[in-house]
Amino acid sequence: KKLNSISGFTLSTIYELRDTIWAMNKSEITFEDLKVRISNFIEKANLSAHNTLFNFEVEKNLENEKAFTSVEGMNIYRIIQEAVNNAIKYANAKHINVAFLKSLDNMDISVKDDGIGFDIDNTEFGNGLNNIQKRAKDLNANVEFISSPTSGTEILVKKPI
Repeated sequence: KKLNSISGFTLSTIYELRDTIWAMNKSEITFEDLKVRISNFIEKANLSAHNTLFNFEVEKNLENEKAFTSVEGMNIYRIIQEAVNNAIKYANAKHINVAFLKSLDNMDISVKDDGIGFDIDNTEFGNGLNNIQKRAKDLNANVEFISSPTSGTEILVKKPI
């Protein structure tokens, strides 16, 4: 049991290291590069979360957006990764939707689930939600946590474009 735990941790660490190397080896990350990377992550999440259906959508008018710095691309990717992992671990969600949408002068990044939700006012944020807040701040973006018991959760990042 302990070896399985160590093996899982090691594998997870290797994937995270590969993701970091992917971002750091580029001077910029195109929207298409980021989209492919997120799609691959969602496919892996779909394999591990057998009772959850995933949807990934990108609004058409965002597809030609500017490239991101490697740090911006990595922060966006990690926010999505953390939000999806939280939904899988804690929400008991049947559906998880990841979306890139355009609103006014922002690119909205939404990770929304139909899980059990939580009371934001009476929940102490753990490392995952605190990391999302920090990464959003590093992106010069605003982040909203929208949730209440039984109504699911949405993590909405509004990044100026």
